[in-house]
Amino acid sequence: MTHKIDELVDAFANARSVFVFTGAGASKESGLPTFREIDGEWNQYDPMTYATLDGFLSEPVRVWNMYRLRQRQIGDAQPNAAHIVIAQMESRYPHFLLTTQNVDDLHERAGSRKMVKIHGDCWGMRCMHCSEVFDTREFSLPDEFTSETLPRCPHCEVLCRPNIVWFGEFVPDEAMFASIERASSCDVMLVVGTSGEVSGGYGFVERASMHGATIVEINPTEGILTQHAHLWIPEPAGVALPKLWQSLTGLGRNSLPPA
Repeated sequence: MTHKIDELVDAFANARSVFVFTGAGASKESGLPTFREIDGEWNQYDPMTYATLDGFLSEPVRVWNMYRLRQRQIGDAQPNAAHIVIAQMESRYPHFLLTTQNVDDLHERAGSRKMVKIHGDCWGMRCMHCSEVFDTREFSLPDEFTSETLPRCPHCEVLCRPNIVWFGEFVPDEAMFASIERASSCDVMLVVGTSGEVSGGYGFVERASMHGATIVEINPTEGILTQHAHLWIPEPAGVALPKLWQSLTGLGRNSLPPA
């Protein structure tokens, strides 16, 4: 394993283009539940109700109240060491993109700017008529909704939905095209905290591999993307990424800035 770690460090040290792809596991160490593990969201909430358009139209109050709870959980959470290292990577590489499946804002709060969110943003709401997107934090919304207090578009007065990509919906074109472009041209692809079970990783790993990139996966358990990785590091992201960063930069864990 040691020689593989050395090869990994060399690959990152010599790279000019890096593509990072993160999933729910990247935020687990910040206290946010994943979706498919034993204690995950979909064992508590039926995804057909809480993560489909039909479910929302049938139960808008229940769905919005689940997302309000999720917003409170996100607001209480803090970026972990993995978020911070990924944010620091931006300044090292001339060509860098972070694509996240996460709908929280922990990457942004850690300092990431060169990023796209392919599954939406838990803080957003979108008008079901004009499709304009608003930040729920800019409105005086109750902690718990009733049918009379559901969020409505300030322009159309039509019901708003969470700005989340639900099952059966398409990822926004701009985010997808940016991700495909970077996956197809990166020197190193770093896969963090995602099994790829739902999306199959959108083919990003296969594109990167086809173009000769070094594929590194950081995830405590194997997933369907592991077979494509040149190196799988079976550790939590908050443990593995600071060690990798220290090897690259000589900065120890205590040198990471506070979130």
